[in-house]
Amino acid sequence: MDSCRCCLRCPPDNDLTTPYTHNGKTETFYDMFKECFNIHLVLGGSGSCGICSACVGRLRDASDFKLQVQRSQAELQALLVKVESAVKPEQDDHSVIDVFYEVPILEEHSEVGDEKTKEDVTDEDPLAKSETDDVMSDGDSSAAD
Repeated sequence: MDSCRCCLRCPPDNDLTTPYTHNGKTETFYDMFKECFNIHLVLGGSGSCGICSACVGRLRDASDFKLQVQRSQAELQALLVKVESAVKPEQDDHSVIDVFYEVPILEEHSEVGDEKTKEDVTDEDPLAKSETDDVMSDGDSSAAD
């Protein structure tokens, strides 16, 4: 069996464990597999331990994409830390995302005595009132039938 370990269609052009230089950096295809996909290829046996050029290209693309995502995540994390450190003291109880998107925080009242009745909610929230009115009017119309 003298074919690429990745596609089994082409003869191998490169060895998986040999270090190669590409665009000024050294790469070992076996290590790239482990880093990108957490795949440990079986290298023993009488078969070839090679990879074809087409699969090398796909592996490099995958490796480059993984590095791109890691860099983007690191930049995003650094940006979020900057935003978080710029938050004013009176806003410290809000998360960075809340400040980022200016999402209002709805506080939950879980203490005994702080529980709100349905009437309290409808008095405070015009949307809740209109929904309650709709339900009541639906119930009234069915009673009239």
